[in-house]
Amino acid sequence: MKPTILKAKPIFLLLVTLCVVAAGAGCDDDDNDNNDDDGEYTELEFFKFSDFGCENDNQWNLNSGYHNDNYVITSQEEFEEIVNMKCAVQIDFSNYTLLIGSKTFTTGASVFDEKVVANNYEIVYTVTFLPDESTVVLDVPYYVIIDNLSGKDIRIEEVIKESK
Repeated sequence: MKPTILKAKPIFLLLVTLCVVAAGAGCDDDDNDNNDDDGEYTELEFFKFSDFGCENDNQWNLNSGYHNDNYVITSQEEFEEIVNMKCAVQIDFSNYTLLIGSKTFTTGASVFDEKVVANNYEIVYTVTFLPDESTVVLDVPYYVIIDNLSGKDIRIEEVIKESK
């Protein structure tokens, strides 16, 4: 019985060594994929509803229960559940993704700037709001439509610009 254990021990050590080498090689390949070029963000083009058949971009709102949050919409069914439109927008969700939301303010506010950037791993949509002196409580809607870049994480960031 002892010779069998001795024969099994070198084979076990060989298998462990191969696993460690293979795992290390996988890590090295991942490190090569994470070079500086892969992590650099580039600005992406985005579209509005007017690019898809709606002449007035302001003829929409979020359905009840969907306010003061944001959504990544990738299908017509999700779109119909979340968004209420007065015009018949024609978005092909196999080619495009809708990033949409609203933010509630205790005073007046408006969308000041929008930007979409991406790297090899994620897409970031940043919407910047500019509060104003109005005492009217506002639910400020926002959205962009981007090319469908499946496989990437999508993050929506809301930033409030300080007024002077």
